[in-house]
Amino acid sequence: MRSRVLAALLCLQGAAWGADEAAQMQRGEELVMGRCFLCHGATGDSSSPLYPKLAGQNNEYMLKQLRNFKRGERESSDMRKVVADMDENDMQSVAFFFSRQQPSRGNSAYAEMRALGEKLFSQGDRARGLKPCRECHGDNGAGSATLPRIAGQHTLYIETQLTLFEERKRTNDNAQMQDVAKRLTTDEVRAVAEYLRSL
Repeated sequence: MRSRVLAALLCLQGAAWGADEAAQMQRGEELVMGRCFLCHGATGDSSSPLYPKLAGQNNEYMLKQLRNFKRGERESSDMRKVVADMDENDMQSVAFFFSRQQPSRGNSAYAEMRALGEKLFSQGDRARGLKPCRECHGDNGAGSATLPRIAGQHTLYIETQLTLFEERKRTNDNAQMQDVAKRLTTDEVRAVAEYLRSL
């Protein structure tokens, strides 16, 4: 009897979670279509290299970025306007929506550059104190709850963010990225970005 009651309670709880997620997805989609899709696409698969792909991005990481934009801890005049009137629930819904979308991979036409990028991603350069990217972002570039998914990201966007880290204009994330970025040459930054685009 006890086990049946427990099973029934778990089913009810599962149904409630399902309803909550469905409501959050719906609210997230409404917000995305109202303020995000022009730059990031309706499902987060941005077609412009200026704006990051958000489809499949890690939920907690994305929510942190939205909070940082709102507080001015990460600079972007466009994003500050977007999140200005969003409350915590709105930001959670947007992050949840994008995190549930299917990520896409890009195409890289520069085989030699991509090969160098792969080497830096998987092995780093110990002689220069450069750790491999995969140590933090994972073997497939999917990141974690606190680190971004970088697989399939636009080359130009990756280059731009690494430059911002190097110049210490982006300081809202892991300080280790500033050290990594300053150790990379311009060609290496492009190579890593090209490789990530192809994942």
